[in-house]
Amino acid sequence: MPHDVFTDRDERALLAAAENRISEPLRIGAALASVRRVLAGLTPVRVKERRESLTCQQSNTPPTSPLPL
Repeated sequence: MPHDVFTDRDERALLAAAENRISEPLRIGAALASVRRVLAGLTPVRVKERRESLTCQQSNTPPTSPLPL
């Protein structure tokens, strides 16, 4: 019997090994993304304390008409 003939069990084992090699970085990436989301939720964000520049703030006054040339 030649050495390069695989049984179904051998093929399934090779396929499983290949799938694991491919999916392992994906699982690690998903885990890192999860950790980033958790850490982002823990960092205090002080949006209310930040001041916007005058151009970003909305005023209650109506816009003025353009000056004549």
